[in-house]
Amino acid sequence: MAFVVFDTEFLADYGLFEPGFDGWKNREVVQIAAIKVSDNLDVMEELNIYIKPKLHARLSDYFINLTGLTDKLINKEGISFPQAYERFSSFVGDLDCYSHSWGAPSCSDIGDGKVMAETISYYDISDTGSLRYKNIAPWFRSSYDGRGINIKEQASGDIARLLGQEDTLKALGLNNHNALYDVYSILSGLRFLNFKPSSGIT
Repeated sequence: MAFVVFDTEFLADYGLFEPGFDGWKNREVVQIAAIKVSDNLDVMEELNIYIKPKLHARLSDYFINLTGLTDKLINKEGISFPQAYERFSSFVGDLDCYSHSWGAPSCSDIGDGKVMAETISYYDISDTGSLRYKNIAPWFRSSYDGRGINIKEQASGDIARLLGQEDTLKALGLNNHNALYDVYSILSGLRFLNFKPSSGIT
């Protein structure tokens, strides 16, 4: 039973000092990374897409330092979001699509899926909503509890380090918080904790 693990990196206007602050604003995906994973947790196919932003003229220094992505890279290799979303949708097909959002109480609140939906809203894209976004973070929390592992919070890119698997990702040559690094970090945790795709994630 194959499935997809995906992650995004996005720009946003933080708005911290604005009256009525309500968190990030104008969130916009600039990287989508995904891996197609077999039922024995082997990588079958990989996708990594850079996207030229529509709302933000340049990457912030904070974002560059966090992700390792640069304006030069995005300008050279980036494509439009509609093109990127079409490629991502085609890559996923009818497979379940797992990402990691530690604080999301349900799949409908999943962070990466919501950011994708927000970015879609900036474009004239015909989206059927057929992609099945599922949150893998509750499975991690349950697995930690069942094994007596004391991890109270994590981002997707932290998983490999927290489980002592960081060395397995060195060959990628990428930063934590690069979406491609983060999907392999999730996969390293699934392997370490013996995830069974047949068990499913609701």
